[in-house]
Amino acid sequence: MFDGPHPLRRRAVAASAVILVSTVLMPSVVGAQSIDDQRREVERIVDELDRLHIKADTLAEDYAVAMDDQRRLSEDIALAESRVAERESELSALQGDLATVAVRAFTRSGTDVLGPLLSDAATYSDNLQRDQYSRIALSVGAGTTDDLGETIRELGLERAELDRLRSESAALSTDISDKLALVEEWTSAYEDAKSEAEARLGDLIEAEEQRRSQEAFERLQRELEAQRAAAAAGASAGGSSTGSGGGSGASAPIITNYPAPSGLAGVAIQAALGQLGVPYRYAQASPGVAFDCSGLTYYAWAQAGINLPRNSRMQAAAIPRVPIAAAQPGDLLFYYSPISHVGIYLGNGQLVHAPNTGTHVKVANVRWGKVVAVGRPG
Repeated sequence: MFDGPHPLRRRAVAASAVILVSTVLMPSVVGAQSIDDQRREVERIVDELDRLHIKADTLAEDYAVAMDDQRRLSEDIALAESRVAERESELSALQGDLATVAVRAFTRSGTDVLGPLLSDAATYSDNLQRDQYSRIALSVGAGTTDDLGETIRELGLERAELDRLRSESAALSTDISDKLALVEEWTSAYEDAKSEAEARLGDLIEAEEQRRSQEAFERLQRELEAQRAAAAAGASAGGSSTGSGGGSGASAPIITNYPAPSGLAGVAIQAALGQLGVPYRYAQASPGVAFDCSGLTYYAWAQAGINLPRNSRMQAAAIPRVPIAAAQPGDLLFYYSPISHVGIYLGNGQLVHAPNTGTHVKVANVRWGKVVAVGRPG
């Protein structure tokens, strides 16, 4: 369950997004700029665009997670409804059996199950006699009052669980609506800021993004070589240096026991490339119609016979990790922390992905500085 934002808070977030766009577009230096001034201005704009992009993608992933929760709730509700219907059927059958026995006893149309107990009508009042008939009649036949009470109790529990699930689903539906509004606001803010910035400094911004990505990849390669050297030194000394995890930095765990690239990677890549041009749409995985980022990876690897979870965070948790600099074609590249975007690596610094609303499935350069983990399906 996610806490949905209050409408006032949503308006405040929208206002913040507008302010951020203005911050991105506002030149920090008035008048003629030196080369250094221009470089600093480009760096500032790229920093602000990155922040907007990460915020929009994180909100989109929160929305996708909430949609997954809603799908699971819908399945749970269907099961609960089935259990309630089954209990109601059991109760109806049991009540019918008991009613038949009671009628037979009252009308003496069958065997006298009471024996001589009430043979002297003068001994008992009419009300007491009927009460005794009811008590004894319900204790014979296909069911007992204990069976009836237990079935009623279980039906009550099943109905209570169904009501709880329906209430949770209704609350989540409201939360999903709020999340979608926030995603659209921040994504629109990012797209507006990026369009305006590129109109002024497009080539310079692209060059700065590529420079940062190249620097990040070279750093990752150095870290991987250092990790491999440390692992080799540990092995030669009789030690062990295996681990798991992802990310970069000096404290990142050494990953040495990752699997070799899957022979199915080519199938997944071709499936994803077959969807080039298909529009992006939140929480969608419909070939030829619409995808979000994890919907594309989910679909592509399903064509190779590999069943992945539906959102990027769960995908990252479900498959083996490999060092980022050791990524191979077919691997999944996960972005940001918390993980909020995923694409399929093609090799040569490119990936195929469904970027964000207003765009479509495309091939793009990997932004290595934003990749926090690489996973290897298959």
